[in-house]
Amino acid sequence: METDFIPLDYDYFDFQGRNYIRIVGRNSKGKRICVVDSCPVYLWAILKEGISKEKTDKLIKKVEKIELDSKGRNTRVERVEIHEKNFLGQKVKALKIFATNYKDLHDIADKLDFEEIEKRRGYDLGFITHYITEKKIIPCNWYEISGEVLNNSLEFGGMDMGFNVDLFIKLEKAKKIDEIKFKPKIIAYDIETDEIQIGKGEILMISLVSDNFKKVITWKRNNKKMSEVEYVKDEAELLEKFSDYVKKISPDFLVGYFSDGFDLPYLKARAEKLKVKLDLGLDGSEPKFSRGIELTGRIKGIVHIDLLKFIKTAYSQYMQSETLSLNEVAGEFLGEAKKVWKHKHSSKIEDDGWEKYYEYNLHDSVLVQALFEKIWPDILEFSRVMSEPIFEVSRNGMSKNVESYILHHLEKFNEIPEKKAMHEEISKRMNLGKYEGAFVFEPTPGLYENLAVFDFTSSYSSTIVTYNLSKSTLLEKAEKDAHMIEISGEKFYFSNKPGFFPEILREIIELRKKFKKELKENPDVIKKARSNAFKLLANAAYGYQGFFGARYYSREAAAATAAFAKKLIKEVIDMINEEYKVIYSDTDSIAFSLGKKTEKQTLEFLKELNSKLPGIMELELEGFFKR
Repeated sequence: METDFIPLDYDYFDFQGRNYIRIVGRNSKGKRICVVDSCPVYLWAILKEGISKEKTDKLIKKVEKIELDSKGRNTRVERVEIHEKNFLGQKVKALKIFATNYKDLHDIADKLDFEEIEKRRGYDLGFITHYITEKKIIPCNWYEISGEVLNNSLEFGGMDMGFNVDLFIKLEKAKKIDEIKFKPKIIAYDIETDEIQIGKGEILMISLVSDNFKKVITWKRNNKKMSEVEYVKDEAELLEKFSDYVKKISPDFLVGYFSDGFDLPYLKARAEKLKVKLDLGLDGSEPKFSRGIELTGRIKGIVHIDLLKFIKTAYSQYMQSETLSLNEVAGEFLGEAKKVWKHKHSSKIEDDGWEKYYEYNLHDSVLVQALFEKIWPDILEFSRVMSEPIFEVSRNGMSKNVESYILHHLEKFNEIPEKKAMHEEISKRMNLGKYEGAFVFEPTPGLYENLAVFDFTSSYSSTIVTYNLSKSTLLEKAEKDAHMIEISGEKFYFSNKPGFFPEILREIIELRKKFKKELKENPDVIKKARSNAFKLLANAAYGYQGFFGARYYSREAAAATAAFAKKLIKEVIDMINEEYKVIYSDTDSIAFSLGKKTEKQTLEFLKELNSKLPGIMELELEGFFKR
């Protein structure tokens, strides 16, 4: 069987002790497809320097004998290869240790307590990220796929029989193809309850909005018949009817607003209380919740999106709204407000009040659907750029997005990934205290006329690239041509040999410029979204290196970035003051009075300034201002 395919939802399962990926998406004819695939599973053991071939061969034989029983699984090392690799920019010899199950790589790493091994890495990426880096089947891109169609097959335990898709394919080949226009099928939903505390009060109604479909399901009747309101006998039937509609419409995305924090966990809690199966998954499974810092609700085969989380990450910095409430966000993006409704307990609602309540509930889902359509290009491009599934990128903060981008680009540097920081390490980092931050030039208050403003392009990111600042380029002592900066009386040195993190960031900045230019020449929503994704990545790189939970955390690199940027802006202020009068400056922009100089002279001066700046540092004109 051959078909085109866009992958949307990724999860994985175990069968006969091995891991398999399950990807749900569509083809260009709208058929829903589930693809099953696998990939090699391995971790890295970095050898100490100078280990002889004889010792290495003996070590490999010991490693090949590792076997363990874990949670009913028999996991073993299948084979071992030796590779020349890089780790944090240094050349190393490393064993690539292939095993039968990804879930047990950590336990295998614990068994590698041999004196010849210095570090163990690559066991904590998560199987989905590992699979995408191995097989390059990147979410939201189009592929030509071929494979065996499983139809009432006993392979994978007969899984295809219980999975509600048009085609269930065991993947053999996948080839990236040109983009095909794709409009996802969504259901926007919202619930109304008698209580705020999860599961404490009854769910009164649920609204669902999809293409050519609007519905409020409720068991609270009023005397007026309304075309968009469907009455059921009780709350249990309300939950069953909600599941039925989700199955009937079969959306790619179930979309809410603060739905991770309220709607979905509330539905699950009431379903458990009333002993109703909330079987929303394509395999008939119920939503599962994972608790990180925040609750997240996952549905098998359907991507649950909480728009609030994505807006907080990708849009809040551009917004004027003081809060991220649905009313404020819809007002800013759509020019629409929520319906007016004063919340009260259902026992206190008069018969004629229910009509307004239904309208209020339905309109919330209408707003969520419209917001999704507005934001969909950004969700799509974030997933493509970060090479991570929509479920993850719609929830991740920008530091996590930076890390995802790094992990998916390590291969071109032949780099072994660094491990995650654990609680003890994170606590240690948090206790280090703050380093000196941005520079602000104190202005003399007054009204100024005839001004120009210059901005540094991606100031901190360009600083990282220019001075090669990262964990892997930090030196223990000075060496020839190293970049040196003094911070609080201590000198720090960074290698002049380009590190993989600054080089990845250089690529991000170049791509940002490219897409910004393309957007200017031929604007459309996808180009705007792509440009926005790279802009946010570039801007978040500095914060990432100072983020306590980062794999590539480097307090020294983060502090050096602020210090180099501060030093450079002071030097630029001095250069501008030779010809003009600087009025104000902050981290990355400088405002100055033109005096008797013309705009043309100032643009020539900008060119001259840029020719004197180091590395990729560049000033651009933000504008000329009357006052």
